[in-house]
Amino acid sequence: MQITSSSSTLGLVTALSFVLLLFSNPAVMAHTFSENENALFLTLISKTKAETQLVAQDAINNTQQAQIHAKAALGLLIQQDPVVNTTWTSQISELNPRVTADLIKSLNDLQNSVTTPASKSNSSSIQQKVANVNNLLDEAATVRISSNLLNNPKTQALVLANLANEIYNNYGKALGISQSTIASMGGMKTTGMNMNTATNSSSTSKGMSGMNMGAGRSSSGAMSGMNSMSGQAAMNQNNSSIKNMTAYQSTQALASMAQQTFNKNFKPVAPSNTTSSTTTIGKYIDDLKNAVNNKSPFTGVMEIVHVKLHPTLITAYNLKLG
Repeated sequence: MQITSSSSTLGLVTALSFVLLLFSNPAVMAHTFSENENALFLTLISKTKAETQLVAQDAINNTQQAQIHAKAALGLLIQQDPVVNTTWTSQISELNPRVTADLIKSLNDLQNSVTTPASKSNSSSIQQKVANVNNLLDEAATVRISSNLLNNPKTQALVLANLANEIYNNYGKALGISQSTIASMGGMKTTGMNMNTATNSSSTSKGMSGMNMGAGRSSSGAMSGMNSMSGQAAMNQNNSSIKNMTAYQSTQALASMAQQTFNKNFKPVAPSNTTSSTTTIGKYIDDLKNAVNNKSPFTGVMEIVHVKLHPTLITAYNLKLG
């Protein structure tokens, strides 16, 4: 009993320390970024690729999960996006209807391929379908976004920031933490996802799935959010218990996509005078992936995203908060 009591005390101390860190340093907060549709679209592509990769991963041994991820991949593109107030397939169609048609057909084909018993013995075919979808997603990116914007380090920095927010939110969901609790932790609030009036060709917009520090919220409010969590252990225990496997798989896939985005899209275009910050950003992304894979405490993932990675991106690339 003494060991259990000691562990609980240590967990409470850790939570209190994190709250004190949040409120003693104004730079330490969750972030919602003012960004453009290019970064939103590239983030969407990464999320869709993450879901399709999970289809291939689960097709052999867990067709039910594969079906869920296939449906999610299609839904990301055809559902109305609250930021741009339309579907992304509609936006792609404005520039290249053929890519949109091929993409929807391929995603439907992928979804149908994991709804039949034959999918377990058809792994290579599913892998090929996933590769085909990913090629079409890459084509959609080049169709919709010019090369100078696609290779802009600030655009890619925003994508990394967005993916980190997605990882943070999905990991909380995987641990069984309610969205309202995730949002209220540390006095945070979920921001609206309203489109600003376009001021340039990139159509600046506000809102993402990340969090923003609520003005005037007190540390007592922060602790109230933490205490409302179902189980203090979900915050601080080692080897956190996964309550939602679908969300956890998505978190892992998104962490891998963040790492790929850093290595393939961000690092090659990072300015030479940002070498130090680039190295630091790469380390934080590696740390984030490892934390997720090791089922680290939620506070650990929160710290990497909102205390380390986001502030570094904000400082190095002058990202604006929404």
